[in-house]
Amino acid sequence: MTKFKKLTSALVVMTVLGACLPVSAAVQPNMAKVEERKARKTQIVGERVGKVLVSAFDLYNEEKLDEAIALLLNAKSSNEFDTATLNRFLGNLYATKDEKQAIKYLTLAVKPDVLTFADQSASMKLLADMLLQDKQYQAAIKAYEDWMMFTGEQNSDAYMRIANAYYLMDQHAKVLAPADDAIRFAPKPIEGPYQLKMAALYETKRYKELVAVVETMVQLFPENKQFWVYLGNFYTLTEEFGKSLSTLQLAYSQGYLEKDSEIRMLAQMYANNNIPYKAATIMEKYMKSGLVKKDKTNLTFIASNYQAAREFLKAANYYGEVAKLTNDADAYRRQGSAYSAVQKYNEAIAAYDKALSMNVDKPSGVYMSLVDAYFYQKKYKEAYAALMNAKKDPAMSRQVRGWESYIKDKAKQNGITL
Repeated sequence: MTKFKKLTSALVVMTVLGACLPVSAAVQPNMAKVEERKARKTQIVGERVGKVLVSAFDLYNEEKLDEAIALLLNAKSSNEFDTATLNRFLGNLYATKDEKQAIKYLTLAVKPDVLTFADQSASMKLLADMLLQDKQYQAAIKAYEDWMMFTGEQNSDAYMRIANAYYLMDQHAKVLAPADDAIRFAPKPIEGPYQLKMAALYETKRYKELVAVVETMVQLFPENKQFWVYLGNFYTLTEEFGKSLSTLQLAYSQGYLEKDSEIRMLAQMYANNNIPYKAATIMEKYMKSGLVKKDKTNLTFIASNYQAAREFLKAANYYGEVAKLTNDADAYRRQGSAYSAVQKYNEAIAAYDKALSMNVDKPSGVYMSLVDAYFYQKKYKEAYAALMNAKKDPAMSRQVRGWESYIKDKAKQNGITL
């Protein structure tokens, strides 16, 4: 655990330092032009337009949004700066109620590029946000890139929104580069771009890269329970079942596995790693607590894993639970087999008889199991009767021949007439 903490700390430091390194990002602003924009002379709106803006702002503060919009719509000016400013205010007000109108007026506001640097920047960013909200994804991507070109800012949030737009357009391969830029330029590690990378890599079936990303996610954000579950699950996609189990065990020990599906995943990983006793007991524990549903699938899982662990009585009990719940003839057959394994022959016979009474598939196999159970109780007559029933199936002829003379000899030795 100490090594794990050191690795986590190192990765956090490297991620933060990465934002300071010279990199080639998707957007390459011309910083000389950015400085020119910042230095250009600030304009002031004319008196008439200024009064309209003050009145509109007062109406807005009084929560009279429609009246404020109507006042701005009626205002006209031949001055390009005044008109852009009016459109900017309209765009801001419409952003609270009508995306399409907001997009219309913000587009008009930024097009002439005459607003102050701060106002132009804010309007371009809001326009990009409105386009994304209106599901105009391709236009939103360009708007975010234009905003970063204008401001010269390598903005992590903008790159993340670009990555999200690509994901929402199902252009999953294009998600990765802006997501990487979002990671690179974040002042500290944030989850969003990693989650986008994870989703895109999963959709493109790039599973080894997917696992590497989620390994980083649990190291950077160890408190996020879901990331541990993702990693345990994704290791199965690369057939690294040992790593999947180790990850899920660690998550379980920290109390991160809280859902039915997560407990079942852990139990399945124990089974896949040939640890059937743990598979059965973990499922049993949470079935008794009520978290895991008591149904045929889960009961059979417990029974079969107890059987694989050679806990035959426990297996028999759970096969009995399955049989009672479902009236499944095969569950009775399996119960009989488990009882036979620990020489509980009377219980085994009862289970086999129940399976036969319910028209179990391949009854000849059940009859052969009855032969075993009766024979080892020295009930040769009953064993022979079961053998004759098995003999009706031609597929059993070889097994029947082997048993028939043997049972006859044993019966004769014991003075029993068949």
